Amino acid sequence: MGIRVGVLGPVALSRDGRDIPLTGAPQRILLARLALAGGRPVGVPELLDALWDGEPPENAIGNLHSYVSRLRRHTGGDVIRREPGGYRLAGAEMETDIVRQLVETARTQSPGPAAATLTQALAVWRGDPLADVSDRLVFAPEIARLTEWRRHLREECLGLRLDASQAAEALPEIEAIATAEPLRERPQLLLVRALHASGRTPQALTVLSAYRRRLAESHGLDPSPALIEMQRRILAEDPELRPQVSPMIVRRAAGRFFGRRTELAAIREALGTDRVISLVGPGGVGKTRLMTEALTGGELVVELAERSVPGDVASAVAGALGMRAAPRGGVAALAERIGAAPAVLVLDNCEHLLDAVRDLAGELVARCPRVRVLATSRRRLDVAGERVLHIGPLPAPDRVALFCDRAALLRADFRDDLRTRELAAQICELVDGLPLAVELAARREAVFGLAHLRDRLGAGLDVLDPARGGDRATAVSATVEWSYRLLDPAAQRLLDRLAVCRGGFGIEALPYFGAHNSERLLAELVDASLISCDLTTDEPRYRLLETVRHVGLGHLDPEGEREARAAHARWMLDLAAELVGRGRNRDPWTTPTFRRETANLQEALAWLGTENGALLAAHLAVINSDAPDPGVTEQLVAWKPAVVETGSDLLRGLAAGNAEWLRGNLAEADRLLTEVINRMPEDHPLRWGALIVRISNGMFAGRAAAVRADAELIAADRGAPRWARATGICCAALMDVYAGDPRAGVDWMEEHAAYLRTEGLDGFVPFTRGELLAGSDPESALTWYDRSIAASERVNQVYTANVARVARAAVLIRLGRREQAVAACRETIVAVRDVNMTAQLWTILRLTAELLGGEAGSYIVRSADEDPLAPAVMGPDVERLTRLRGTSTGTGDLATVCGHALDELAKQRPARFRQGAARTVDA
Repeated sequence: MGIRVGVLGPVALSRDGRDIPLTGAPQRILLARLALAGGRPVGVPELLDALWDGEPPENAIGNLHSYVSRLRRHTGGDVIRREPGGYRLAGAEMETDIVRQLVETARTQSPGPAAATLTQALAVWRGDPLADVSDRLVFAPEIARLTEWRRHLREECLGLRLDASQAAEALPEIEAIATAEPLRERPQLLLVRALHASGRTPQALTVLSAYRRRLAESHGLDPSPALIEMQRRILAEDPELRPQVSPMIVRRAAGRFFGRRTELAAIREALGTDRVISLVGPGGVGKTRLMTEALTGGELVVELAERSVPGDVASAVAGALGMRAAPRGGVAALAERIGAAPAVLVLDNCEHLLDAVRDLAGELVARCPRVRVLATSRRRLDVAGERVLHIGPLPAPDRVALFCDRAALLRADFRDDLRTRELAAQICELVDGLPLAVELAARREAVFGLAHLRDRLGAGLDVLDPARGGDRATAVSATVEWSYRLLDPAAQRLLDRLAVCRGGFGIEALPYFGAHNSERLLAELVDASLISCDLTTDEPRYRLLETVRHVGLGHLDPEGEREARAAHARWMLDLAAELVGRGRNRDPWTTPTFRRETANLQEALAWLGTENGALLAAHLAVINSDAPDPGVTEQLVAWKPAVVETGSDLLRGLAAGNAEWLRGNLAEADRLLTEVINRMPEDHPLRWGALIVRISNGMFAGRAAAVRADAELIAADRGAPRWARATGICCAALMDVYAGDPRAGVDWMEEHAAYLRTEGLDGFVPFTRGELLAGSDPESALTWYDRSIAASERVNQVYTANVARVARAAVLIRLGRREQAVAACRETIVAVRDVNMTAQLWTILRLTAELLGGEAGSYIVRSADEDPLAPAVMGPDVERLTRLRGTSTGTGDLATVCGHALDELAKQRPARFRQGAARTVDA
């Protein structure tokens, strides 16, 4: 079934190519109102207003439902949909969409074909828009808009015909519209061009003179610079005079416009309600392009990028208004010219002339009651009542679409497939999703290919800059330099030093970088759109775009960079010490702060030398144990010492031992941690950190006696926090459980009960209680696991929460609660995989094998047997896994087994869940 709705003429409805008569006015009004909403729900009050001009009868709701029901008989029930917000027209082809598609096609064509395409678009009109409901006030704005759109497209089409050397053929139609609208400039300009191109130059000059007289007599205005320039060139017999390419075609010749629907809607809404609107954002973010897309064609657009003197602002606006100059007191003269007429003044690229623009905008708004000012700038104007719309980078889907579109223009064999889009997404992320940078990167794709371009961009953005020159409209670094030159020198210095920060920073970082009045300077950098500010978090968060970091780092000489990185490292060392200190009390602040500053911590760790670097690595090891980060884990491994002799070696051994444990390399972890503990003084502030990791490592290696001995050591360590002592005692009890003797574990816990009062610190004690009861009272065990997960998540302890999830899944499996167990295994595999907890990942995979059984279970168990990073099997699990091994001979690595297990679990879910998931994916 094909439904088509028309509003470009009398309201029309067709189904499968057959016109359907709409006999009643209510049906036509209702259909028109829904069609004009563009697929959005229309509220019931709006529909009532449209049907009864704001005066609905008492039974209006019932009548509305009746009209909808009758209309649905023609359209089918799935076209007009009832939603919480009202009614929505969905799945119908709109005449307006057909026109838009043809216009978009024309924008990619040369003049001749483009004119033919626009002729097709104009043929879609069947008369005056909404002709049979034009008496309804609610449609007045749409009728005006559609009428102007038709007029604009007609003029655009005629301009293209002139561009295509069709002046003689187009002249009669141009003469007709010029006669019908004697004060509209564009038809007059088209007529002058057509007459001159047809060899009728004297008549063209006569048209110009007559138009100037009409303007002066009717409005006291001079013609625009475009008409004056046309006259000059005609009189000079300029041999190169030829019709200008349509502005609309020029604007889009470089390619399609992507995304920004929310921003476009916000601009259009602001133009209807606010007097001064500023589009503010960093260079290259696409402010000018976005502004251009938002305009309708009747605005006064003034480009200020090439203006350098404050007085040029008034002169530029005077030119747009058709004035020969802005006399002394120029703003007052401009205001007098505009008067009370409605006008939208667009000022593009204002950041370098802010004072002059601010004065002009404020004066015009105060003197001219119906003028609106739309400005693009890298900082706001600071005019009273100004509406500031911050323009940020493109959303991920739009930036990838833009990249692929531009790359395909340059390389005919460019493949737009899933792998391409994955690499394109990585490239776009490296350039912050700035449209300019994305387009420049797409150009380089034809030279380097996707993978190599990504790697080059990872090392710096120089690859995007032109080999020769380049200006701020075509080079990424130049757009930043333009804003940089406008800064106070102190703000420049602070920006350059902050460029060493990766992943952002908070206000607390500023003192480390030594700037006087640093908060004032930060405000200047934010205002200049060189630093972004996120106010959605508890404390403001600031970030330099990668493009800005690239330029800032380039300003630093070797000594300046060393000083900036040293300041950054001091900040990170102090932060890491605070993280460890507050982590001793399980402060919930610790994990989110670690997550937020991970990139900065890694940056500092990569730069620091042996002594301070080893200290930072050791602190990170202690923090990383509770909330493992895969990147940090891999970085810590690189700090492994060749021998453990000096104090620095001890710290490096602690860091690398922690990382090897998280990676599942239990033997190497034990070697490193043992050397550290044997040589570390008993009063060393981080000795307990090495002990707690060796205890966990010993558990997965199945060394019960070693775990119990270390539990005694950590219990006697006066520097160890309460939760660490409790964890050591609990781990020794768990070894009894896993060896098949939970009673011994209970006795051990009772013997050391004084160490177990850790309420509010984390969830390891309740996890252990659950393990002790799992065999004898599984229902109670589930309750303890839930308490453990809740307690751990309350203080952001990722590691303990995941361990409890593994145990909970095991009990669900052995209770035979298959649906719950499938969901638990799936959730837990993803959770522990994402934080690189290798030992726990193999544990949950073995449990999944138990749940799946058969060939799938055998494959998982045998794969675990082959991986030296899989934890040791103890107690009843030995016999259980022996039964599961079966006869399968195939094995896989951890990543492959993970994917296989998740696929098999998806098959195990009940049909209703699989269908629901499919619907979610399809949506």
